[in-house]
Amino acid sequence: RKYQQTFFKTALSEKAPTGFAAYEFGDAYDNNRNKAFIDYLLKHKIKVYKNGNKFTVPLKQPQRRMVQTMFETYSKYRDSVFYDASAWSVANFYNMNYRGLKTANLGEEITSTDNINKVTSVPKSDYAYIMDWDDYNAPSALYYMQSKGIIAASAFKPFTSKTNLGNKDFNYGSIMIPVSKQQKLSSEKVYEIVSGAQTKFNVPIYAANTGFSIKGIDLGSNNFRTVKKPKVAMLVGDGVSSYEAGEVWHLLDTRTKMPIVKLQTNTIRGNWLDKYNTLVMVSGGYNSLDSIQRQTIKDWTANGNTLITIGSASKWAVDQKLVREKLTTKPKDKDKKEEDKKVERLPYVDAGENIGRERLGGAIFEVDLDLTHPLGFGYRDNKLPVYKNNNVFLAPSSSAYGTVAKYTENPHIDGFISKDNLNIYLKPSASLIVSQIGRGRVVMFADNPNFRGAWYGTNKLFLN
Repeated sequence: RKYQQTFFKTALSEKAPTGFAAYEFGDAYDNNRNKAFIDYLLKHKIKVYKNGNKFTVPLKQPQRRMVQTMFETYSKYRDSVFYDASAWSVANFYNMNYRGLKTANLGEEITSTDNINKVTSVPKSDYAYIMDWDDYNAPSALYYMQSKGIIAASAFKPFTSKTNLGNKDFNYGSIMIPVSKQQKLSSEKVYEIVSGAQTKFNVPIYAANTGFSIKGIDLGSNNFRTVKKPKVAMLVGDGVSSYEAGEVWHLLDTRTKMPIVKLQTNTIRGNWLDKYNTLVMVSGGYNSLDSIQRQTIKDWTANGNTLITIGSASKWAVDQKLVREKLTTKPKDKDKKEEDKKVERLPYVDAGENIGRERLGGAIFEVDLDLTHPLGFGYRDNKLPVYKNNNVFLAPSSSAYGTVAKYTENPHIDGFISKDNLNIYLKPSASLIVSQIGRGRVVMFADNPNFRGAWYGTNKLFLN
């Protein structure tokens, strides 16, 4: 009891090692992600204040050490072997831009997030509705509307349109719902569905009464492309990571309200996949898939469908020559003589630590994201933190336009990684690539975009 009392008292009396008085954060384009992060802070009894369009978390509070955990990052560690993650800067989980403050005006304390994200109700339109894709809940709202028969299109270029709230800039990926194209739905029914989606998911949706844009593409442009309704299946069973499968299942079924069918690997036969247009393969060993099953997956993909691979499933796709991509390998030392390549003898007692040091248990890195690629739609900053808990290193795509996200020149943000893994393998590699197969594509994640259901910041890469 005394230890606990001292723990919280010293949190108030001692200053944080960084010298900061508070942290400031906030995303101007995604209030639902702001809300989710604040909800998380409040669950841990961390005091949060609203100051204008930003939010402030003071360090002088009983949960000061927990605040440090949420925002501070580290590059030096006492040990080099971790059984699990070594990076826990939660602000990066949420892709939340933040900065430390030497002094802070706190503003109004937030005790509940009930009213933190207020959207203006969309009025009825006889022409079109436009939904921002920046919001975390936008994919949920889109699927809700599609499941009720709405036909929607995605903007492949930015534009500025006159809406019920005045002139509004729309980014890549903004969703347009043309009222006249809804062949089986009246304008009243379209409005009912659109309004229902906004109410259910609290996303910004606007009404437009003309197809002529003030700037950029018009609403009738061929740069708007129809979005297919996802029909998703995922391979599960022997050798497949139940952790990652559960993360995908939770994201789609619980958070996005999108059904997902789980298929045992031994059921992939004939036309079993024809019911779906998206197949997810999370990390795991897929050695149980025979040559006929592998060809079934390849043919299904080439027929215009999407295969999503994560972590070691991406390595499997390369190893099985499902795609024409490569893994990052260590450059050969041409000047090194054969006699110099002898294995150095080392004490057996050091084996665990030496081998464990090269294992990437979980760290955070920065990638350069192509914001113009459909997988990057909904992001505003091309610098994005990603979570890596594997030793899968994908070489940049063989296609000039296929490398969606590549690690930056100095990618380390938080967590332990060995020097060899960082410099030889990670830095030259891609985090996310797309490889074409016939009329279809394989979306290959080297990292885990859905780690433990907590990585709000990269969920949209997966949902895209």
